[in-house]
Amino acid sequence: MKPSLFLATLFTVFATSPYAQSNTDQLELKLNKGVFAPGDSLFVTARYNGSEISNQPLATLELIIENEDGARTRLRWPVLKGKASGAIFLPESLPLGKYTVLAGLQERSFEVTGQVKDAKNIGTLKAMLLTGSGEWDEQDVSVAPDGKFAINNWAFEDNAVIAFQGTRDKNQSINITIKSQLDSTFEPLAVAGRTFYIGNPPDAVRPTLNQPVETPETIFKDRGTVLPAVIVKGSGKTRAQQYSEKNVSGLFRSNNERVISILDDPLAISSPNIFTYLQGRVAGLQISGGFNGGDARWRGGPVTFFLDETRVSAQQIANIPMNDIAIVKAFPPPFMGAPGGGGGGGIAIYTRRGGESNFMPADRKVFKVRGYTPGAVALDFGKMRI
Repeated sequence: MKPSLFLATLFTVFATSPYAQSNTDQLELKLNKGVFAPGDSLFVTARYNGSEISNQPLATLELIIENEDGARTRLRWPVLKGKASGAIFLPESLPLGKYTVLAGLQERSFEVTGQVKDAKNIGTLKAMLLTGSGEWDEQDVSVAPDGKFAINNWAFEDNAVIAFQGTRDKNQSINITIKSQLDSTFEPLAVAGRTFYIGNPPDAVRPTLNQPVETPETIFKDRGTVLPAVIVKGSGKTRAQQYSEKNVSGLFRSNNERVISILDDPLAISSPNIFTYLQGRVAGLQISGGFNGGDARWRGGPVTFFLDETRVSAQQIANIPMNDIAIVKAFPPPFMGAPGGGGGGGIAIYTRRGGESNFMPADRKVFKVRGYTPGAVALDFGKMRI
């Protein structure tokens, strides 16, 4: 499914509003209520009454949520036909007290601009987008003689990676810089704000809740105190490295490991099972009774097996089809995840989760970019969410 179509189905918009707006107050912001209990959900809806974006299919609503201690987090939602909405879960771990929601509307939507250094009439690039949910799209992008290019027809949730490759020579080394328009400073077209309370508010505070509050435009121009201006990271990582970063945790991240990528070995599926495949590929690991791994030893000690980080028997590992396996991690003894605090070695099998076939090959220029905040998200001041 194309990311631009994927996003359009995720947001429900609301057309009604109880407020009469002046010409200078064109952004309506509504909360479903003013007082919440921990664990409730805050529903935010916004509507823009001006004409400046009437001809645009997509604009952007930036939201800053601030607590009484001054901690902030930032979200952004697409504005479709002048309307936007989303649900924000309020975890029980949030401090009780008063919160402020500040909204700023910017005319632009997601766009990547970039430049190919030393372009020499490269003509076009192939741009490939992979979202965190596994959605995939690609397109050819025209490059001007001075190396500049722009991509403005992608919309997606959360974070994604964009890779670039030459269309004339796929092995050509390309020096590219990019930036995302949504991560740049902007002057809002319109602003609005409201307050809400988690817990039992004092009587003096109740009348002020869920009422319009003054919203300074300058707060949306200052990205340095809220969020880094641009998050762009180049990489040349293998598919196994990309998979590991996304799916491996805790004790299974180690500097003393051997990673075997089934993703990158098209001949792996010809092996009867993972035990026959591993024979001779991991120094010091000895497997006898190859089909069922009945006797696996590493430097004379036992081997513990894991499937997606859960301890399992060798027989369970032997029954996994090779085309269901993404990567294998081999941990030489002493492995801390083994019984008894690390007396033996460990073999961790990781299965495919969907989308692995689209992980970016290491020979392409890869960047991480931010899209829109999901339409349903938990409020979290521990990280700057976009």
